[in-house]
Amino acid sequence: MPHSHSGCQSPRDYFTEQLLSILVCGALGFVAVQLYLNDQLKHIIAPIFFVPVLIGGIGALALVAVRAVTVWREAGALVPADAPTCQQNHTHTAACNHLPGLPGGDTTAAAPAEDHGHSHDMPWVFARTLILVFPVALFAMGIPNSGFSKEYQEKQLRGEKALNLDPKALELMAKDPKSKRVPISKDGTMERTVDGVTERLYEAESGLKIREVTPVAGGPAKYVVEPGEDTVMTFNELNDAAFDADKRRAYTGKTAIMEGRFKRLGDKEFTLYRMKMTCCGSDAVMLKVRILAPLAVNGFGDHDWVRIRGVVQFMKPPGSDRYTPVLQLPQITDVERADYKNEYEF
Repeated sequence: MPHSHSGCQSPRDYFTEQLLSILVCGALGFVAVQLYLNDQLKHIIAPIFFVPVLIGGIGALALVAVRAVTVWREAGALVPADAPTCQQNHTHTAACNHLPGLPGGDTTAAAPAEDHGHSHDMPWVFARTLILVFPVALFAMGIPNSGFSKEYQEKQLRGEKALNLDPKALELMAKDPKSKRVPISKDGTMERTVDGVTERLYEAESGLKIREVTPVAGGPAKYVVEPGEDTVMTFNELNDAAFDADKRRAYTGKTAIMEGRFKRLGDKEFTLYRMKMTCCGSDAVMLKVRILAPLAVNGFGDHDWVRIRGVVQFMKPPGSDRYTPVLQLPQITDVERADYKNEYEF
């Protein structure tokens, strides 16, 4: 059915809409490629989606180029309209001179008198453009960036409590009847005196090796865990092992190298944590490992990035029936400041 409206379809409106769409889609394609090249995708999606985003961005840029050429050719083919043929409140017929290249712009004499659907609502075009340009504006502001705020991290860590282990826990493990003395050197020596101290090495039932150090001149003995060969481990590995008895036995006693954020729980205890992303940033969960130090840990603030070297154990926190990964540091120097790494573990 014919319809009435104020004036004819404006080539200005049509080309404004087309140019805005080309610019916004081109900007979105450019942002997708830049996020990949700048390694910013790691803050919002898992690595499996990096290449598809790059391909999508390149595809968008290619389509934008094709459309830009098409619109440029349409603009070159325009013929000025005869002003008397398009009057206010008119009925669309073959005599209405819509310019070639516009929707319904075929003005051949054979065209039947009919109506066609098109929008003259430019405010909606601008509103749509503003919505589409929002991701581009975020990219211009440096988003996405390093990840979660300290407030969010504090909320996730709320309720964390120190294990409050007995200071003599290692001594009790070493002196347990089920523990055994093991050679302290390659020649099979079970005990030795070095630099004014006597050293003995015990292997606890849990698999930990505990070194007893007693001053020759007298005084209380000290007990520290004995590190083994260093292994770089992930939070995911240790958190998964906490739910599997066989894995707990396999990991206990190994020496782990890990990096993450620092959250103090006491003078000699802190939590090391990172975020785990499965698909995208919104589904991230916190992975935590408890760290026990032989002396008070100083010089680090909450949420600092640190690197630690500790011997793996699994313990049940007070009031919990689940195991949590615990790393005992052989020396206070086994925790050190580290450069910032990606917030997530995948």
